[in-house]
Amino acid sequence: MIGVTSIAAVEDQMVVTFRNIDGQSQFLEEVFLEIAKVDVNLDMISLTTSEDATCSFSFTTSNRYYVKVVEVLGAIRRDFPEIKFSISDGYAKLVAAGEEMQFCPGVAAAVIAAVKQSGASIAMITTSETDISLLLPAGDLGAAKAALEG
Repeated sequence: MIGVTSIAAVEDQMVVTFRNIDGQSQFLEEVFLEIAKVDVNLDMISLTTSEDATCSFSFTTSNRYYVKVVEVLGAIRRDFPEIKFSISDGYAKLVAAGEEMQFCPGVAAAVIAAVKQSGASIAMITTSETDISLLLPAGDLGAAKAALEG
């Protein structure tokens, strides 16, 4: 695939999602600070603001941090009881990377099309200039990875 020089997979991932966050609150800062204090490494991070100024916020991390994440979020809920969150496991991350991606329009389209043609569902996408990370149901990882490698 043009622009992609490596494909990697990370299994045993979970996603944490928060909805209806007041965009002006200290909630996001609090989440990042408290998660860092317990040495949990966050990976894919996505924030979307809606027209009514509320936000949805998601991040992924390894399933091995489940207990720490639940403990931290339980403590944060005391300060922000109106915030609702969900934690879902059973995911894997598939990463297509390459330095040339930043100069090749259409790489994301090709990656997403190949993954969708494999029958995989995409739960979350994050990108940088040199990589595209896709969060997939763990059961879809093999077919999606084969589609990108083929």
